[in-house]
Amino acid sequence: MRLVITGVTSGIGRGLAYHYAQPGAVLGLIGRRQERLAAVTEHCRAQGATVLPAPLDVRHTAAMQAYAADFIKQAGGIDLVIANAGIGDADNLSRGDAAYHARLFEVNVIGLLNTLLPFIPQMQRQGHGQLVAIASVAGFRALPGSTTYAATKMAVRALMEGYGWELRRYGILTTTINPGFVVSEMTAANRFPMPFLQPTEVAVCKIARAIARRRRVYTFPWPMAVVARLLPWLPGALLARVAPRRPPPA
Repeated sequence: MRLVITGVTSGIGRGLAYHYAQPGAVLGLIGRRQERLAAVTEHCRAQGATVLPAPLDVRHTAAMQAYAADFIKQAGGIDLVIANAGIGDADNLSRGDAAYHARLFEVNVIGLLNTLLPFIPQMQRQGHGQLVAIASVAGFRALPGSTTYAATKMAVRALMEGYGWELRRYGILTTTINPGFVVSEMTAANRFPMPFLQPTEVAVCKIARAIARRRRVYTFPWPMAVVARLLPWLPGALLARVAPRRPPPA
């Protein structure tokens, strides 16, 4: 298998890299933190995979385009691309910091486009391929305190749904993964209860199984899948009551 994964220096991305690292696999690994990327690369090579690492920021369109072209040339094609890189934090609207919110869109949405789109022409020529996006249960409804993050994941879900219908005629599959809370650097910063928190290894196994089964959409764990279906129907007034209270700026 020839595959590329972004955000491999921690959490789900690293777990997926380890999962797919096996003899015969050509593994493209992308991450910003060079020392961690080198460690993941070494581990995957020890498992028998051919690894093509790149310390890239997914926001950089030209660099991601060049990497895709180089990977296709070296690997002879592409079978699977997993857009996993993402960031998120509380809105904290009282700071009035638009740059932070823009960065969420740059990484979570523009980064996804920079990851997936450069591989589509090759997949069309091949007549097969699979594009995977790691979205979130948060993408089913804008919630007070994390609205911008939710909006980026809503965008990811919409893009993947539309691309999926458009690309299926070429034999290209799309899979959107909507995890609930998963142990990671991102969730480690949370200071609120995280129901049904999933160990990273468990989440990775579920994601890999959904990819192998060619699921169009997969939301987990199942209680969070139920919550995701209910969220759009909750009254806005109820959501407003649970909005985080922050002091106004001085």
